[in-house]
Amino acid sequence: MQSLQALTLALSGALTSQDVARAVVEEAVRALPADAGALFLLDADGGTLELVHTVRYLPAMEAAFARVALTARVPVADAVRTGTPVWLESTAAFARWYPETEATTRTAYTGALSCVCLPLMARRCVVGVLALTWWNERSFDDEERAFLGMLAQQAAMAVERARLLAAERRQAERAELLQSATATLATSLDVGQSLRAVALTLVPSLGDFCVIDVRGPDLEVRRTFHALSPASAALLAASHWHPPEAPGTPVWGLDTGQPAFHPRVDAAWVESTAGGPSGRELLRALAPCSWLSVPLTTPEGVLGSLTLGYSLSGRHHSEEDLALATELARRATAAVQNAHLFHQTQQALQLRDDFLAIASHELNTPLTSLKLQLARLQRGAADEDVRTRASAAVHQVDRLGRLVRELLEVSRLSEGRLHLDPEPVDLVELCREVLGRFSDEMTRAGTAVHLTAPGALAGRWDRARVDGVVTHLVSNALKYGQGQPVELEVTGTPEDFARLVVRDRGIGIPAEQQAHLFQRFGRAVPLRHYGGFGLGLWFSRQVVEAHGGHIHLESAPGVGTTVTVELPRTPAAT
Repeated sequence: MQSLQALTLALSGALTSQDVARAVVEEAVRALPADAGALFLLDADGGTLELVHTVRYLPAMEAAFARVALTARVPVADAVRTGTPVWLESTAAFARWYPETEATTRTAYTGALSCVCLPLMARRCVVGVLALTWWNERSFDDEERAFLGMLAQQAAMAVERARLLAAERRQAERAELLQSATATLATSLDVGQSLRAVALTLVPSLGDFCVIDVRGPDLEVRRTFHALSPASAALLAASHWHPPEAPGTPVWGLDTGQPAFHPRVDAAWVESTAGGPSGRELLRALAPCSWLSVPLTTPEGVLGSLTLGYSLSGRHHSEEDLALATELARRATAAVQNAHLFHQTQQALQLRDDFLAIASHELNTPLTSLKLQLARLQRGAADEDVRTRASAAVHQVDRLGRLVRELLEVSRLSEGRLHLDPEPVDLVELCREVLGRFSDEMTRAGTAVHLTAPGALAGRWDRARVDGVVTHLVSNALKYGQGQPVELEVTGTPEDFARLVVRDRGIGIPAEQQAHLFQRFGRAVPLRHYGGFGLGLWFSRQVVEAHGGHIHLESAPGVGTTVTVELPRTPAAT
């Protein structure tokens, strides 16, 4: 009872399988007493016993029994296979039942010996075996056998508890690893940068090296990697993925589109692979002891592969590692696809902006020539009807010219080329100039426009850009004002801003449609009833904000629309 209590106390602080094995073996050897002891645990595959801790066995014996296959004809394997203790009370019993084990033992020890191998049962399954040895022959009475049975039961429960704790700890670590890798993939649309960060995250948790191969839009496979060993990193830096060159064991998930899961590999496995001479040369140099490669698959085909390997650490992958790597590959696939789509979208936008820039420049030349010809016709024609029609044509050419200029501004702003050239400007004078250009349009629409201003209001702005803003706002007020009076009000503010308010009493805009009006091509009215590209407010916002100001809109259906622009009179240098 004292021995069992001492063992219970020792096991209470044992949180890992190694701690449990140490406590059980040392307490059992002390309590019986025994001359030597060892504890073996089944590996993750359940086909091999691994030596976890020993007391007083010679190094030669430890090396001989470091790993024991369950198919081997040895006492510890029999105890696990049958689930019952193996009692060997004499050297003769050893020689009769396990001649090979007895011969191996003789190379390290001479003289008589006896042994007992106790299976550790947890939840009706054998998880390991406790072996105790005496350098003499002895028998085990019922009391000793009962004591050893209780000791094995205590050990089995402690091993199971340690395994559950380890599994819970691994689960938490895997969840954290998956979360970290997912966050890394979401931080950037730069595929190379994201995958390098993921490879860095996975080493050494899931491998001593990590290789991510991805096929780009140009179908070229690019390799990203990270390795603990500088030598392995150098090897991977000089390597490239190549399709299989000969029949053999698949190595990369990109080869077949299927996982390549090899938890235990050796030199013979390397020579059996399908990678060809260069691929096998790389594997020989990496010297993996465990290999795991999962494909990055899409409905269109295999996009790449995520490969993990253990080498220097001597660790081996498990089914849990395979499941985690598969989930990581799925998320990496989504990230790579998003990056590719973003790249394609950027290319399409660049092509569109290039087209707009070229089209705008090409249209300006014939429009200018046409306007000059119409102006000459308007001045020189003797027929009043001809002059009237020429005047209407000039108006349409002016309107077309404004649309072309809007397209040109879109291309410049999309490329980030909105350059400001500030100069002294009187905002009130500028508004009068703009209204002067709209005199014919105001007459045709029958709309009165009133400008209210306390006097000159000067500031430093880009005259052409601010002129464009006022032009857009007045044009919108006339277009949507339904012939009702339009008001412009120019005032200063205590914060040394110039405020321009353009107010109409027209159709107004519903609240749910106002949010996107300052976006490119944002519209709140049907195109078939009202022309234009829907660029005026977007352009105005870019110009105002580039000056350090702000613009906002208030509107309601049937009430009208009020747009307020505030510009600092001395904007920051750009």
